[in-house]
Amino acid sequence: MSVLIPLGSDTRISKNGDGALTENLLEEKNPAIDYSKCPSQYAGARYIMECGMKLEANVLTIATAATYYHKFFQYATLREYDPYLIGSTCIYLASKVEDSDIKIRDIINVGVNCVKRNSLPLSLEPYFTIRDSVIHAELLLMRVLGFKLKVDLPHKYLLHYIQSLKDWLGEETFKSVPITEVAWTVIQDVYHTPIVLKYSPQLLAASILHFVNQIYGITVPGSDDVNERSWFIFLHKDCTAKSVWEVISKIFEVYKEEECLETIK
Repeated sequence: MSVLIPLGSDTRISKNGDGALTENLLEEKNPAIDYSKCPSQYAGARYIMECGMKLEANVLTIATAATYYHKFFQYATLREYDPYLIGSTCIYLASKVEDSDIKIRDIINVGVNCVKRNSLPLSLEPYFTIRDSVIHAELLLMRVLGFKLKVDLPHKYLLHYIQSLKDWLGEETFKSVPITEVAWTVIQDVYHTPIVLKYSPQLLAASILHFVNQIYGITVPGSDDVNERSWFIFLHKDCTAKSVWEVISKIFEVYKEEECLETIK
C-alpha cells in the first residue's frame, strides 16, 4: 500500500534505514501545486491547507477555515471572487475564532508565496492593497456566514471513536496498524471538498474510521455490515451502514479530484 500523505502538506521527512521516507518520495507523492493554472474551489481548499501548515496553524483552525471557505462558495462563484483571497480571509477569521496567534502579515506573505513560488517579499504598496482586500473580504465573509462562526468539527468525535474502537479491538491489534495516524490524515483531506457541509461531524468521524479499517482489513468483533449490525451504528443515529458507505465513496472522490490539479514541473 502507498504512503498516505496529507494533500496540503509541504513537509520534508528524511530518515535513514530500510523503508525510510525520503524527500524525493514526498515530492513525488505531494508535488507543489501551480495555483495560477487551476483556480477552482478544490484548489482554493488545497491552498488553505498548504498555507495553514506553513503558518503552523493547528488542525482545528485549518478545518474551521476550510469550512468557512466551502460555506462561502455555496452562495458565491469563482467568477465573482478569487478563491485565494477568500482562502486567506478564511484563515485570518478562523485564527481569531480558534484563538490562534496568526498575524495577517504572515498570512498574506505565505499566501502570495504559495501562488507565486519563490517570489520576493511584498513591498509596502502591494502589501497594503492585499491587506485592505482581506479586511473587506472578512466583513463579507462574516455576513455570508450569518455571523455563526463556531463550527462543530468531527475531530473531537474521531478521537472519542478511536478510543472506543481501541477498547473493542484490543491493545495489540490497535498497535499493529497506524489507525490513528491514517485517520487523522484522512480527516484533514476531506476538508478539500464541501462534503464536510453535507454530513454531520459524527457521521464523518465514524466513516473515516471505518474507511481506515477497510484499508487495513480490520474487522471489529461482532460487527456485520450485511445485516446492519456494524460497530458504528452504536455511535450516533446518523451512522447507518448506508450513510457510512456513502461517505466513504465521497472520500474516494476527494483523492480522484486531486489528480486534476496542475503541478509545478
